[in-house]
Amino acid sequence: MNEHLQFDEDLELYALGALDADERDAFETHLAECSICKRHLGQAQQRVGFWGTNVAQTQPATHVKQALMERVRLESPARMVSPKTSEQKSFWSVFSQPLLAWGCAAVIALVAVIFASQARTLKNHLNSLRAEMQAQQDAAAKDRRVADLLTSPKTQRVALKQPTDAARPEGRVYYQPTQGLLFYAANLPAAPSDHVYQLWLVPAEGSPISAGIFQANGKGEASVLLPALPAGAVAKAFAVTVEPAGGVSQPTGPKVLLGLV
Repeated sequence: MNEHLQFDEDLELYALGALDADERDAFETHLAECSICKRHLGQAQQRVGFWGTNVAQTQPATHVKQALMERVRLESPARMVSPKTSEQKSFWSVFSQPLLAWGCAAVIALVAVIFASQARTLKNHLNSLRAEMQAQQDAAAKDRRVADLLTSPKTQRVALKQPTDAARPEGRVYYQPTQGLLFYAANLPAAPSDHVYQLWLVPAEGSPISAGIFQANGKGEASVLLPALPAGAVAKAFAVTVEPAGGVSQPTGPKVLLGLV
């Protein structure tokens, strides 16, 4: 029944009427189409009934009951039993009533199932908090890398400008082979339809290496932060070209920005 695990924990809750409205509706929708869960629900209902009918029925000790009845006879043989005496008799007879015994067992079972449901909710909440904490830790680690790269005296700072017009779009690269790359651009027009900008690291030896694709925002600003690059790549230049959507493995479009190290 692995494909029905999400409903296993709800069987006793449903049998006891303890599911909230949304959980009950979801369970009943699944139940209408699943003969396996119907069978397991029947077993769960039998378990709930078993808890009630198999509670040991407690009888008071014989000498205690006899002493109580003798006291009632001596105090008021001819009058109606007082409320106090009635309460005393009810105290001893209450445990011999199967219906009440079943009810006590059902309440105990309900409390146990509710505790299990609360434990499941707490576990899910804890997992959510852990995921959120991990995301915050990852973001903090990235921030530290950016700060280290910007402040390191070993970082190369390269200004990129449009080759034919220095007054037009411009960008700046911060690059260190062991720590990574940051790129910022300004005054970039929107890329043509179905095209993107692509940043390239031109190594001292070998073919250009893609450092990521990007689009400019409404203000003409763009950035590429810590792209995946080969470790230790020595750069002699950086360039930005216009390429088809999704980018290419080697530059094919016109150069928009170019900067020599």
